[in-house]
Amino acid sequence: MANTDNTHGQAKTPAKVSVVIPTFNRADMLPTAIDSALAQDFENVEVIVVNHGSSDHTDEVAARYGDRIKYIKRDTDFGPHFCWLDGVMHATGDFVHLQFDDDWIETDFIKECMAVFTDTVGFAFSAAKVVDMGTGEIHQMSFDNWLPATGVYPNKKLERRILRSLISPGAAVYRKQILLDALYQGRLPLATSDYHGVGPDCFVTLLSMLRYPEIGYVKEPLASFLLHDGSITIDAFQDRAKKKKLKRAYKEVKRYYRELKVLRFFRRITGFN
Repeated sequence: MANTDNTHGQAKTPAKVSVVIPTFNRADMLPTAIDSALAQDFENVEVIVVNHGSSDHTDEVAARYGDRIKYIKRDTDFGPHFCWLDGVMHATGDFVHLQFDDDWIETDFIKECMAVFTDTVGFAFSAAKVVDMGTGEIHQMSFDNWLPATGVYPNKKLERRILRSLISPGAAVYRKQILLDALYQGRLPLATSDYHGVGPDCFVTLLSMLRYPEIGYVKEPLASFLLHDGSITIDAFQDRAKKKKLKRAYKEVKRYYRELKVLRFFRRITGFN
């Protein structure tokens, strides 16, 4: 497990994990996300709810939790990417989980993810369930067959699969600095396509792989994604034009990752430090 050393040889204390919950007009779904974050059995967790531009009763929902959460409100909605960044910038933990307002995590999600974090791991993620909002039934499983068992793996074990698919931040814990660097950049330098925050959600995983050689994995499905018509991804796949934009946005960031790998290779062979 990732730990933080105290001075003078005292016992180690668990690393702090910040759960950032960006939200927009989902006051009725939000409590499930908040409750699951507050219920974590990890010793050192803070919960940050970030409301950018909601016009529903999100304020009243947040108020019910009092000082158990940190509540950040902005009157203007600048899009999901900036909402995520606002929350991460307010996080005081060295590790961050982005908990979307229509999803939830099991009580041991943070504990199990942190158990596979080492100094060489850039991020850790768990398998996940996609739950149908209408029936409450599991629609499908995600990431459960990506690796044979819980543990730490070299990036090369998953690189091809990640580049063909996507690890949702809702199933992962990242290093705060990686999230800041990925989100602060916003639109990629050479990008010609973007869609509702798509790109940064993928780039944070790829940037972690560029900076750290290993990935932590928990085979048990400890994250749940709600399947409903209001989901940005579901909405995009129901509309041909939006679906095209979505795919182009992901293609952009994956191409950028490959370009950065080439640049890193040339730096190494030229002895650039």
